[in-house]
Amino acid sequence: MWITVAFCQPFTACLAEVRAWSRAHPQHLPIFILVETKQGALHVDFPTVTPETFTPVIFDALDREITSVFPAAETIRPDDVRGSYPTLNQAVHADQWPTLRQARGKVIFLMDQKDMGPVYLEGHPSLKGRILFTNADPGTTDSAFIEQNDAPADSINTLGRQGYLIRTRADSDTKEARTNDTARRDAVLASGAQIISTDYPSSEPATTGYQVELPGNAVARCNPLIKPTSCVDSGFADDK
Repeated sequence: MWITVAFCQPFTACLAEVRAWSRAHPQHLPIFILVETKQGALHVDFPTVTPETFTPVIFDALDREITSVFPAAETIRPDDVRGSYPTLNQAVHADQWPTLRQARGKVIFLMDQKDMGPVYLEGHPSLKGRILFTNADPGTTDSAFIEQNDAPADSINTLGRQGYLIRTRADSDTKEARTNDTARRDAVLASGAQIISTDYPSSEPATTGYQVELPGNAVARCNPLIKPTSCVDSGFADDK
Protein backbone atom coordinates (compact mmCIF):
# COMPACT_ATOMS: atom_id res chain seq x y z
CA MET A 1 0.00 0.00 0.00
CA TRP A 2 1.42 3.37 -1.03
CA ILE A 3 0.34 6.73 0.37
CA THR A 4 1.95 9.73 -1.28
CA VAL A 5 2.24 12.79 0.92
CA ALA A 6 3.38 15.96 -0.79
CA PHE A 7 5.93 18.25 0.84
CA CYS A 8 4.35 19.71 3.92
CA GLN A 9 5.39 21.83 6.84
CA PRO A 10 5.29 21.45 9.79
CA PHE A 11 5.49 17.77 10.76
CA THR A 12 1.93 17.83 12.10
CA ALA A 13 0.64 18.92 8.68
CA CYS A 14 2.11 15.76 7.15
CA LEU A 15 0.55 13.67 9.89
CA ALA A 16 -2.80 15.37 9.28
CA GLU A 17 -2.69 14.30 5.62
CA VAL A 18 -2.08 10.70 6.63
CA ARG A 19 -4.87 10.82 9.19
CA ALA A 20 -7.30 12.28 6.67
CA TRP A 21 -6.60 9.36 4.33
CA SER A 22 -6.87 6.91 7.22
CA ARG A 23 -10.23 8.32 8.31
CA ALA A 24 -11.49 8.04 4.75
CA HIS A 25 -10.45 4.36 4.63
CA PRO A 26 -11.25 3.16 8.17
CA GLN A 27 -10.51 -0.52 7.53
CA HIS A 28 -7.15 -0.04 5.83
CA LEU A 29 -4.16 -2.22 6.59
CA PRO A 30 -1.91 -0.84 9.34
CA ILE A 31 0.31 2.02 8.16
CA PHE A 32 3.93 2.12 9.29
CA ILE A 33 5.55 5.55 9.56
CA LEU A 34 9.33 5.41 9.85
CA VAL A 35 10.51 8.55 11.64
CA GLU A 36 14.05 9.71 10.87
CA THR A 37 15.60 11.50 13.83
CA LYS A 38 18.73 12.69 12.10
CA GLN A 39 20.81 15.46 13.58
CA GLY A 40 24.07 17.26 12.93
CA ALA A 41 25.39 20.26 11.08
CA LEU A 42 23.90 21.13 7.72
CA HIS A 43 26.53 20.89 4.98
CA VAL A 44 25.47 23.90 2.96
CA ASP A 45 27.20 27.22 2.24
CA PHE A 46 24.66 29.41 4.03
CA PRO A 47 22.77 27.40 6.64
CA THR A 48 19.61 29.16 7.79
CA VAL A 49 18.95 26.91 10.78
CA THR A 50 20.97 24.91 13.26
CA PRO A 51 19.39 21.49 13.86
CA GLU A 52 18.40 20.99 17.48
CA THR A 53 20.03 18.17 19.40
CA PHE A 54 17.60 15.41 20.28
CA THR A 55 17.14 15.06 24.02
CA PRO A 56 14.48 13.33 26.11
CA VAL A 57 12.67 16.69 26.34
CA ILE A 58 12.72 17.11 22.56
CA PHE A 59 11.43 13.57 22.17
CA ASP A 60 8.64 14.42 24.63
CA ALA A 61 7.69 17.24 22.27
CA LEU A 62 7.81 14.87 19.28
CA ASP A 63 5.43 12.48 21.03
CA ARG A 64 3.09 15.35 21.82
CA GLU A 65 3.03 16.42 18.19
CA ILE A 66 2.06 12.92 17.11
CA THR A 67 -0.64 12.60 19.75
CA SER A 68 -2.01 16.03 18.86
CA VAL A 69 -3.01 14.53 15.51
CA PHE A 70 -3.52 10.83 16.20
CA PRO A 71 -5.59 9.80 19.22
CA ALA A 72 -4.57 6.62 21.02
CA ALA A 73 -7.42 4.63 19.47
CA GLU A 74 -5.96 5.21 15.98
CA THR A 75 -2.44 4.02 16.78
CA ILE A 76 -0.61 0.96 18.03
CA ARG A 77 1.90 1.93 20.70
CA PRO A 78 4.50 0.03 22.74
CA ASP A 79 2.16 0.02 25.74
CA ASP A 80 -0.53 -1.69 23.63
CA VAL A 81 1.83 -4.53 22.72
CA ARG A 82 3.45 -4.89 26.16
CA GLY A 83 0.15 -5.20 28.01
CA SER A 84 0.77 -6.83 31.39
CA TYR A 85 4.21 -8.20 30.49
CA PRO A 86 7.19 -6.70 32.37
CA THR A 87 9.00 -5.76 29.14
CA LEU A 88 8.17 -5.20 25.51
CA ASN A 89 10.65 -7.88 24.52
CA GLN A 90 8.87 -10.48 26.63
CA ALA A 91 5.56 -9.51 25.09
CA VAL A 92 6.69 -9.94 21.48
CA HIS A 93 8.25 -13.30 22.33
CA ALA A 94 4.82 -14.26 23.65
CA ASP A 95 3.16 -13.23 20.36
CA GLN A 96 1.35 -10.21 21.80
CA TRP A 97 1.27 -8.13 18.61
CA PRO A 98 -2.33 -7.24 17.67
CA THR A 99 -4.03 -9.34 15.05
CA LEU A 100 -4.63 -7.94 11.57
CA ARG A 101 -8.27 -7.37 12.46
CA GLN A 102 -7.26 -5.39 15.55
CA ALA A 103 -4.65 -3.41 13.60
CA ARG A 104 -6.87 -2.31 10.72
CA GLY A 105 -7.34 1.44 10.49
CA LYS A 106 -4.34 2.15 12.74
CA VAL A 107 -0.90 3.73 12.40
CA ILE A 108 2.37 2.49 13.90
CA PHE A 109 5.32 4.85 14.41
CA LEU A 110 8.84 3.46 14.18
CA MET A 111 12.22 5.09 14.88
CA ASP A 112 14.84 4.68 12.15
CA GLN A 113 18.02 5.96 13.84
CA LYS A 114 19.25 3.22 16.17
CA ASP A 115 21.63 5.49 18.08
CA MET A 116 18.71 7.62 19.24
CA GLY A 117 17.05 4.71 21.02
CA PRO A 118 18.83 5.18 24.39
CA VAL A 119 17.90 8.87 24.44
CA TYR A 120 14.25 8.11 23.66
CA LEU A 121 14.22 5.48 26.42
CA GLU A 122 15.40 7.84 29.18
CA GLY A 123 12.65 7.98 31.78
CA HIS A 124 10.59 5.47 29.80
CA PRO A 125 11.93 1.97 30.51
CA SER A 126 10.78 -0.58 27.96
CA LEU A 127 9.18 2.38 26.10
CA LYS A 128 6.48 2.89 28.72
CA GLY A 129 4.42 5.90 27.75
CA ARG A 130 6.25 6.39 24.45
CA ILE A 131 4.72 6.48 20.96
CA LEU A 132 7.51 5.20 18.69
CA PHE A 133 8.97 1.72 18.64
CA THR A 134 12.76 2.00 18.76
CA ASN A 135 15.06 0.26 16.30
CA ALA A 136 16.46 -2.00 19.00
CA ASP A 137 18.91 -4.84 19.47
CA PRO A 138 17.31 -8.26 19.91
CA GLY A 139 16.82 -9.19 23.55
CA THR A 140 16.85 -5.68 25.01
CA THR A 141 13.84 -4.67 27.07
CA ASP A 142 12.55 -2.31 24.36
CA SER A 143 13.09 -4.68 21.44
CA ALA A 144 10.04 -5.23 19.28
CA PHE A 145 11.05 -3.54 16.01
CA ILE A 146 14.40 -4.38 14.43
CA GLU A 147 15.89 -3.10 11.18
CA GLN A 148 17.77 -5.67 9.12
CA ASN A 149 18.34 -3.51 6.08
CA ASP A 150 21.18 -5.51 4.54
CA ALA A 151 20.97 -8.75 6.50
CA PRO A 152 20.64 -12.13 4.78
CA ALA A 153 17.25 -13.81 4.72
CA ASP A 154 18.24 -16.49 7.23
CA SER A 155 19.07 -13.84 9.86
CA ILE A 156 15.75 -12.13 9.19
CA ASN A 157 13.92 -15.43 9.58
CA THR A 158 15.63 -16.21 12.87
CA LEU A 159 14.38 -12.93 14.32
CA GLY A 160 10.97 -13.29 12.71
CA ARG A 161 10.38 -16.60 14.46
CA GLN A 162 11.07 -14.83 17.77
CA GLY A 163 8.18 -12.43 17.20
CA TYR A 164 10.01 -9.29 16.08
CA LEU A 165 8.67 -6.77 13.58
CA ILE A 166 11.38 -6.53 10.92
CA ARG A 167 12.13 -3.97 8.26
CA THR A 168 14.58 -4.77 5.46
CA ARG A 169 15.45 -3.47 2.00
CA ALA A 170 15.07 -5.14 -1.36
CA ASP A 171 17.61 -2.73 -2.86
CA SER A 172 19.80 0.20 -1.90
CA ASP A 173 21.90 2.94 -3.47
CA THR A 174 20.65 1.91 -6.97
CA LYS A 175 23.06 -1.07 -6.97
CA GLU A 176 20.50 -3.74 -7.80
CA ALA A 177 18.59 -1.48 -10.15
CA ARG A 178 21.59 -0.67 -12.35
CA THR A 179 22.05 -4.31 -13.31
CA ASN A 180 18.53 -5.66 -12.71
CA ASP A 181 19.95 -7.89 -9.98
CA THR A 182 16.94 -9.54 -8.35
CA ALA A 183 18.77 -11.93 -5.99
CA ARG A 184 18.28 -9.89 -2.81
CA ARG A 185 14.77 -8.87 -3.78
CA ASP A 186 13.70 -12.47 -4.23
CA ALA A 187 15.40 -13.57 -1.01
CA VAL A 188 13.74 -10.95 1.20
CA LEU A 189 10.35 -11.42 -0.44
CA ALA A 190 10.59 -15.08 0.56
CA SER A 191 11.67 -14.15 4.10
CA GLY A 192 9.62 -13.30 7.16
CA ALA A 193 10.26 -9.54 7.01
CA GLN A 194 7.02 -7.63 7.49
CA ILE A 195 8.29 -4.37 5.94
CA ILE A 196 10.32 -4.44 2.72
CA SER A 197 11.50 -1.09 1.38
CA THR A 198 12.36 -0.36 -2.24
CA ASP A 199 13.06 2.63 -4.44
CA TYR A 200 11.47 0.81 -7.37
CA PRO A 201 7.85 -0.27 -6.85
CA SER A 202 6.15 -1.71 -9.92
CA SER A 203 4.63 1.71 -10.63
CA GLU A 204 8.14 3.22 -10.91
CA PRO A 205 10.50 0.55 -12.30
CA ALA A 206 14.15 1.20 -13.07
CA THR A 207 15.19 1.66 -16.69
CA THR A 208 16.75 -1.82 -16.54
CA GLY A 209 13.37 -3.30 -15.70
CA TYR A 210 14.15 -3.85 -12.03
CA GLN A 211 11.06 -3.52 -9.85
CA VAL A 212 9.60 -4.90 -6.65
CA GLU A 213 6.08 -6.15 -6.09
CA LEU A 214 4.25 -8.85 -4.21
CA PRO A 215 2.78 -11.73 -6.23
CA GLY A 216 -0.17 -10.47 -8.20
CA ASN A 217 0.89 -6.89 -7.35
CA ALA A 218 -0.95 -7.33 -4.04
CA VAL A 219 -0.82 -4.65 -1.36
CA ALA A 220 -0.09 -7.23 1.35
CA ARG A 221 -0.03 -10.98 1.93
CA CYS A 222 0.25 -13.60 4.63
CA ASN A 223 3.73 -13.75 6.12
CA PRO A 224 5.46 -16.65 4.31
CA LEU A 225 7.44 -17.57 7.45
CA ILE A 226 4.92 -17.48 10.28
CA LYS A 227 1.45 -17.37 8.68
CA PRO A 228 -1.27 -19.37 10.43
CA THR A 229 -3.03 -22.04 8.39
CA SER A 230 -6.17 -19.91 8.39
CA CYS A 231 -4.45 -17.01 6.59
CA VAL A 232 -5.12 -16.68 2.86
CA ASP A 233 -3.65 -13.97 0.65
CA SER A 234 -7.05 -13.25 -0.89
CA GLY A 235 -8.21 -12.01 2.51
CA PHE A 236 -6.26 -8.77 2.16
CA ALA A 237 -7.66 -5.63 0.59
CA ASP A 238 -6.50 -2.06 0.09
CA ASP A 239 -8.79 -0.09 2.30
CA LYS A 240 -11.85 -2.12 3.27
